[in-house]
Amino acid sequence: MASKALIAKKPREQAGSVASRAFDFQIHASMARILDAYQSGEGFVAYFDFFDDLIFLTGDGDDAAICFYQMKSRAGSAWTPKRLASRPAKGDLPKSIVGKTYHNLHEFGALVRKAAIISNQHLQAKYPDGSKTGPDDGEILLSALSAEDHGVLIAAIQADFPGAIDPRHAELLAYERIALDMQSFRQTLLGMVTEFATAIGPEYAVSAQPLYQALLSEISRCTGTVASSAKNLPELKKQKGLAASDVAALVEQMKRRGRTPTEWWPTVEAELIADGWKTIPLRRLSLACLEYWRARERGVGIALDLHQALAELFAAHPGLMGDTIVGTMVAYKLAGSILDPVGEPYTGQAALLVEIMESLG
Repeated sequence: MASKALIAKKPREQAGSVASRAFDFQIHASMARILDAYQSGEGFVAYFDFFDDLIFLTGDGDDAAICFYQMKSRAGSAWTPKRLASRPAKGDLPKSIVGKTYHNLHEFGALVRKAAIISNQHLQAKYPDGSKTGPDDGEILLSALSAEDHGVLIAAIQADFPGAIDPRHAELLAYERIALDMQSFRQTLLGMVTEFATAIGPEYAVSAQPLYQALLSEISRCTGTVASSAKNLPELKKQKGLAASDVAALVEQMKRRGRTPTEWWPTVEAELIADGWKTIPLRRLSLACLEYWRARERGVGIALDLHQALAELFAAHPGLMGDTIVGTMVAYKLAGSILDPVGEPYTGQAALLVEIMESLG
């Protein structure tokens, strides 16, 4: 299995990123790739600074595969085949950038689905017909370049790996430009996250910033952790990985943040008025809902305990979620004991209403 191969083999490097701006670019480029993968609906586990700057493990069994991404930011001019093939005089093999990309294919063989160099700058090269590559070309197979340019890259790989090279390099080695300006990639990624959140629902646009910060925190943690202590897959995943299910959990947190009591209260108020509620009780319930929601979002222990108790009540009686808010509240009050927390500015009823509205989406 591909996942077991990650534990069995030793990474070429584990030093992590050194330059601050290069480190930030790597994290933000990885975030962009994760958002794309999650939106595609494909299950994955992404690993950071492990065998390469970013790798994606997808599938299982015979369908398991690994995509390797080497992130190379550049503040000045475009990359060229000669720059990618450049080999310093000192250092261990492989020395060239393209050789380090090929190393993953050399190590993992048939498990590799892609081995790519990703940069903010485009690749300045030629195609066999004499036309030039450009910033809008996106992903380019290195084998699709002219014989001269491709030959420069192959020569560097052969210098790093004497002997015959894997013929699958023609299908798997690629170069990709990602549109992240070195001076503003943070703003660009926040914009991408905002588009991502808005696609889920326009009301979630206000939660884009917290979602961006949560993704940034998780990827930074994984990127900055040396994984030499991982002895099995669960440990490796905990230290260095972020799965599609983890992104889904962050999205669910975003959804809870996206619908505040202020936003859904008018819907609730209309139904409660129809049920006979008066102005003063409505006002008290509205304020209590907001107080509970704020306490829970701040992580206050009493509110979190109440949140957990209500989650367990909902899980035990999922069929009580009815067509009306009032009916659902009554049903759950009868199904379980919901006590008012002592000394808090909110009630058990307010907490129940907040959790019902969030469960209803």
